[in-house]
Amino acid sequence: MIKASIKKFILDLPFLKTPNDLRDRSWLERIKTPSYQKWFIGIGIAIIFTLLLSPSLTLHLKEYKVGDIATKEIKSTQDLLVEDEKSTQEKKAEAERSVLSVYDYDPMVLSDAEYRIRTIFGSLAASPPTGEKGNDQNAMRRKEWDSTLRLPLTQREWQVLEKERFNPAIGEAALRLVAPILKKGVVNDKDLLDPDADRGIVIRNIQTREERKSFPPFGFFDFKEAKAKVRSQADLPSPIKGKELSPVVLKMAEHFLRPNLTFNKDETEGQKTKAREKVTSVYFQVKRGEMILRAGERVQEEHLLKIKSLRKAQERTHLLAILIGMGLLTFLILASLYQFSTQNIRKIALSQKDILFFSTTLVGIIAFLKLFQLSTDVLGGEFFSIPSSSYLYLFPIATSAMLVRIVLNSEVAIVFTLLASYFSAALMGNQLFYFIFTFVGSVIGAHKVARCEQRSILIKAGITVGGINILMILSYNLISGNPFKMTLLSDLMMGFLGGVLASVLVLGIAPIIESLFGYTTDIKLLELANMDHPILKDLILQAPGTYHHSIIVGSLVEAAAKSISANPLLARVSAYYHDIGKLKKPLYFIENVGGGENKHDHLTPTMSSLILVSHVKDGVEMARENRLGERIGHIIQQHHGTSLISYFYQKAKEKENPEMELINENDFRYPGPKPQTKEAGIVMLADSVEAASRALAEPTPSRIKGLVQRITNNIFLDGQLEECELTLKDLQKIQESFNRILTAIFHHRIDYPIPTSSESPKKRNDEDLDSKSTKTYPFKLKKNKKGGPKDIDRIGAS
Repeated sequence: MIKASIKKFILDLPFLKTPNDLRDRSWLERIKTPSYQKWFIGIGIAIIFTLLLSPSLTLHLKEYKVGDIATKEIKSTQDLLVEDEKSTQEKKAEAERSVLSVYDYDPMVLSDAEYRIRTIFGSLAASPPTGEKGNDQNAMRRKEWDSTLRLPLTQREWQVLEKERFNPAIGEAALRLVAPILKKGVVNDKDLLDPDADRGIVIRNIQTREERKSFPPFGFFDFKEAKAKVRSQADLPSPIKGKELSPVVLKMAEHFLRPNLTFNKDETEGQKTKAREKVTSVYFQVKRGEMILRAGERVQEEHLLKIKSLRKAQERTHLLAILIGMGLLTFLILASLYQFSTQNIRKIALSQKDILFFSTTLVGIIAFLKLFQLSTDVLGGEFFSIPSSSYLYLFPIATSAMLVRIVLNSEVAIVFTLLASYFSAALMGNQLFYFIFTFVGSVIGAHKVARCEQRSILIKAGITVGGINILMILSYNLISGNPFKMTLLSDLMMGFLGGVLASVLVLGIAPIIESLFGYTTDIKLLELANMDHPILKDLILQAPGTYHHSIIVGSLVEAAAKSISANPLLARVSAYYHDIGKLKKPLYFIENVGGGENKHDHLTPTMSSLILVSHVKDGVEMARENRLGERIGHIIQQHHGTSLISYFYQKAKEKENPEMELINENDFRYPGPKPQTKEAGIVMLADSVEAASRALAEPTPSRIKGLVQRITNNIFLDGQLEECELTLKDLQKIQESFNRILTAIFHHRIDYPIPTSSESPKKRNDEDLDSKSTKTYPFKLKKNKKGGPKDIDRIGAS
């Protein structure tokens, strides 16, 4: 029961309220729905911004150097144990100095000498040369000597050993000379010992791993000392000393005398590292509330230690709390703004694509600002001696708001600007001025690109934003009481360049956004308005009547859109392309026949209506194939709405046989949808008005006015305008603009008489408008019981 109540409470939260049709679905199915995907996007943005902003929202303590003057006081917010780094380093250095250098002692040098000497003397003493083979045997014995001892002897030295029959005592005498020296240890040169060896060394047996310490004067020899010791013959046995054997014994002893002590650098460094690690840090205590640094005080090394410790403690203690708090705050800001704007601002109805574009742009601009901030911290002062604080004004923050305004609308742009300004200010350490600087510049930039009908408008917008940036920087300096600070000139220059750079980036980024997201911006519309576009060239060659009709409709809709503050560029370009589907079958449309045979005369009304309907579908496909953009494709699809093809419907009714099949009116209507925007509604009205105006034999201003009123009334009463945003006041302004343009096109001409042989010259006279129009216009205008002109009064026309 409690679990169910908690679940219901969560589901009924304003931000997480689940529609009734989703409550019985699994979570996996819910995630796939657009409503849930929007919330996941919001959560994702909150996480990203948390990661971007959290490092900037930790404790903001100004970075000082020794000798600086403190600008404000700093108190400890908690009890601290501050590491005295200097004292700690001194203790570690002392511990490192106490470590003695390690030298490896190799006992195998002596063992090898003993083994070789005893082996060779034992072998040669046991096999003296005999008989005729003595010479050969002697050669073999000498070869054995050389291979075992690797000690070359002269013939005289060899004879001396042979004379003594290689008495093993000779070898023992040599060992007696060298063994005591090798046991103590021999180094190459004492002068090359480790510099710290004067404090003593550690001698480590590499076999037994036993260690012994040796202090000056050392109990080991270097190579020169060892040779001198051997040559002194002090240890030669008395029977050998002074005899012929003495030089041979000395030669053998010197041969096996070699260094057996080597400095082990790795082991020495390892023991020094261990000694440093064992040292405990030296701390002193700072109590909570204790004054660390007073305003105006000169910064000392101890102050820096305390500030560093306080910063680390704050980050360690509050990092998780900051992450959670920042993530929650960011999500609440995004969610509340989204809920309010979508439910209370009529023009904010964002699709998933719009939300993705909005989110990507918002995250992108803040991420680039973060990167730019880090770059200026590193490179500040490197170029032209400009401080890093001035470079921040160079960042084109207004670019994002200008792009959102061009792609979406002003209502979305203002919400975007609020978010971008807040997150930018948070990134800069919650600076109120940077929020104002970002917000004002972005709003001005978005406003200036509202109607981007020429590329020069973008450049003018950038210059305007740059000028506003200059004024804001000057205002801030005046308020802060430092109007002529040293960085003022660089601040102003960077602020102006930042505004200009914003417009340049919009020119470069807009085509990328159009390609990635499939939007049709005003910049794209400017390209499509070029009469050299391949589709328009095909239209003028294959369907000249349709081309001329489209150009006239373009003039009508542009004037009408301006009169009601719609998008005149979108309306005009859409008018140029609204009938491109007629390129598939141009001769089935009367404006392209040019007085030739009407192909519909040989078709049934049903077939003719299908051909007329097909030009809408074909136009949508051609728009998609040629990447004209969704907005133009939608207007092509909607420019006939669900209107009735009156001419062929009436023709079918005349041929109707009630006994065979009843005529269904829906079969003679366009599939729709009805116009969804002001621009689509204007194109529908202009398309019908322009086509019908061609049926006027004498297009006087009064006749044009009556025609415009009647057609507008028929379309309005047919319900075709009920889904777009056109008001009655808008319709009145549209009619007035249509009247003005058509009157200018069909201005008064001299009515030349037509000479005949049997009758006097006769002036042309208009017949009934409905009957006349059916010859050239594919439907009959409706007449209502009250009469056209009176009905039009109902929608505000006069």
